[in-house]
Amino acid sequence: MAFLLEFDAGHNIVRGTIKGHLTDAILLDCQAVATRYTKSHLPCHGIWDYSEVTEAQLSGDAVRQVERRQPVISTGYTSVVVAPQDYVFGMMRMLEILSEKSRPELRVVRTMDEAYRLLQVESPEFRPAA
Repeated sequence: MAFLLEFDAGHNIVRGTIKGHLTDAILLDCQAVATRYTKSHLPCHGIWDYSEVTEAQLSGDAVRQVERRQPVISTGYTSVVVAPQDYVFGMMRMLEILSEKSRPELRVVRTMDEAYRLLQVESPEFRPAA
């Protein structure tokens, strides 16, 4: 598993990418890292990219834990989950439904192009987050 956190200052977007195996613990750890980063920076939009997940073992309990935690992205800013795999997409849709009140700007899509369209971004330039 690898987790990469990047930021596009021109469009004010943080992007977290998980590669490889995804488990409950990895999901919760990555959310904590991203939350620490966004708390120490100005509010921004977010993309959570699961496109390179090769195996997923997520439970409904982990999704409910994420829902109960403070959102990574501030209210008023859009957060987009990119999940092309059916299972991951379904689990993230569960999060979207559970989070309708706490994360009204959360959207789940299948492709990065859809995420960029939602955020109205054409040519993002992500760099490793400091």
